[in-house]
Amino acid sequence: MEIVLVLFLIGAVVFNYVHELGHLWVAKMVNIGVDKAYLGVGPIFHQVQGRGNTQWLYGYLPVASVHFNTASYQAAAPFRRLLAASGGPLANFAATFLLLALAYVFYPASPPPVLTVADSNGVAAVAGLQSGDRITHVDGKQTRDWQAVGDAVLGRINDTGVVQLSVLRGDTALDYEIPIENWQYRQAWVDMFDALGVLPQQPESAPPGNPVGGVARAMVDTVKFGFSTAEAGFKMVFGSMSIANFVGGLQLTQLGLHEDGLNFGDYLKLMALFSLCFGIINMLPGPVVDGLQMLTSAGEWIAGRALPAIAEKPVFFIGVVLAFGPLPLCFIHDLIRFT
Repeated sequence: MEIVLVLFLIGAVVFNYVHELGHLWVAKMVNIGVDKAYLGVGPIFHQVQGRGNTQWLYGYLPVASVHFNTASYQAAAPFRRLLAASGGPLANFAATFLLLALAYVFYPASPPPVLTVADSNGVAAVAGLQSGDRITHVDGKQTRDWQAVGDAVLGRINDTGVVQLSVLRGDTALDYEIPIENWQYRQAWVDMFDALGVLPQQPESAPPGNPVGGVARAMVDTVKFGFSTAEAGFKMVFGSMSIANFVGGLQLTQLGLHEDGLNFGDYLKLMALFSLCFGIINMLPGPVVDGLQMLTSAGEWIAGRALPAIAEKPVFFIGVVLAFGPLPLCFIHDLIRFT
């Protein structure tokens, strides 16, 4: 999985640039001035005066940053400020959609939901599952491919009870119940497939892609993955998921991707998930990220007047807790997996 770590590091740089350029483009669209656009920080080795009085600065460290003109931003209507603050996350979501669309059009085949029993003593084998079984439903949810299997099983993290699997063995439909108890609770890295003792069976060839279907599926999955990622965060906040399970972008490889037999399309999906995670993180109402400005601008737009300064304090406090609590925890847990 070293390639996944490399992709994660590359994605952190690329999607930071996508994010900041999204702010820049949207700000200019809504006539909010941008004083400085950093295409690199640290020692500045080159700078250019661009259109609209925007100064472009190039530093040695590959981190992008955009600074709005304070007077222009504060004078703008709340809706325009909301758009400018939302430009970064929207750019990340657009990148997610584009990467998923490319993956689904040119590399459409996620492995079929046919399993290989990797551990004869594993939970799945003990329950009676066999190599070659085709999973048709997980907890009543239809699973057309292995990605759908991963998505359905991911929602059972920390649960107690049974995971209901419906499979086809040849022409015979079978139902199994996999007992779980605080499943994967307090695991720094949730490896669902390894915990079940199964792997996806890799197909010998992939069917051709359908461009219209691939684009439509990318739109649906961008929304679906966004909500499932946010749901995991809410589970942790409200105590139904252990804080030890709260991880970052690398954990998203469990959404139907497995290190065995990844193709270029799978890497595109992985990068798409990194971009999605980057966008969601920046919607938190904390310092450095965009959520606080988005929330206050939306509040002023709805209220039709400026919000009192005291109203921002509790929101800012919550944002500080989120930004300096779960976010470093995500990063630390991801590093644990690879070190």
